[in-house]
Amino acid sequence: MHANLITSVKYPLQLRSILLICLLLPVLGYSQNTDSSARSKLITTSPRLGGITITDQVAPITVDGHTFTMQLPTADIGIPVYKNFSSPHPVYVRTGIRYQGLLLSNEKNIGSTNFHSLGVPLLFSYSLSRATSISLIGIVSVGSDFKRSIKEEDFLYTAGVRIGFHQNKSFKYGVTVTYVSNYAGQYLLPLPDVDWTISKKLNFTALLPARASLKYKLSQAQSLGVTLSIGGSMYRLNEEGKEQYLHLRQSSAGLIYDLKMGNRWKLNLVAGHTFMQRLETFNMDQKVSFNGFGKLNDRISNVSYQQNSFIFQTGISYQF
Repeated sequence: MHANLITSVKYPLQLRSILLICLLLPVLGYSQNTDSSARSKLITTSPRLGGITITDQVAPITVDGHTFTMQLPTADIGIPVYKNFSSPHPVYVRTGIRYQGLLLSNEKNIGSTNFHSLGVPLLFSYSLSRATSISLIGIVSVGSDFKRSIKEEDFLYTAGVRIGFHQNKSFKYGVTVTYVSNYAGQYLLPLPDVDWTISKKLNFTALLPARASLKYKLSQAQSLGVTLSIGGSMYRLNEEGKEQYLHLRQSSAGLIYDLKMGNRWKLNLVAGHTFMQRLETFNMDQKVSFNGFGKLNDRISNVSYQQNSFIFQTGISYQF
């Protein structure tokens, strides 16, 4: 029955639509753990709603015999600011800070080598019942090479509404309707997510169609699996006399290894290869109309790297 439920979600799988998801992952990832509030009143200990996650990805890219390195560090801090789990409809509010960077080494055509993004996410979760919750998610961020002072047009916005369903201990799912406004345009997308404990050893999680992981538990502390993901970021590029933005889109597949170190720490390792990778710059007037999915790839780039590469990622997280 679970398999039929997953496959019954209708979603347009055109490549151009999928590439847009990479812009939404930070805020959607922020919302996927909200189902815990719906069942928190049933357990004897308070769930850990806060945490710090730090990751770093390295991708060596070879173009015409020349290799440059792309490094993608991120840091997420989630802080619960309000929680009430004693009422029939538990509520909690969480905020935090998200940092994302794009660092280029030995690249000579783009004009800047260090790009940074800072965002402030906000999450409000309300449990309608033990099995159903609703969440409001938003994030305001700014991404730039910071070679000039920040202006109003530098801010990027994302907002979403998620309905989550907790059928039983082994199966959760939900759907998020998300609005995003960035340098490339404005979009509205429905995105389903699934968390399915298939057996005591096997677990499947997905934010369709952006990412999916199938993990096998080797022991209480270790798991090994395969993962598929789409990621990306967007930054203003400040060059004298030019109005441009940098857009990274990256799709990859590989192996994932998790190691729990005590009750609060977790180590994560990923080794894989991209099957789509585009690092491009565009003039600021290269936008598409609202939900203009079909024209996203019609933008005319100034600099374009489309070579695939190996990727290596390390992450560590702490929950509180």
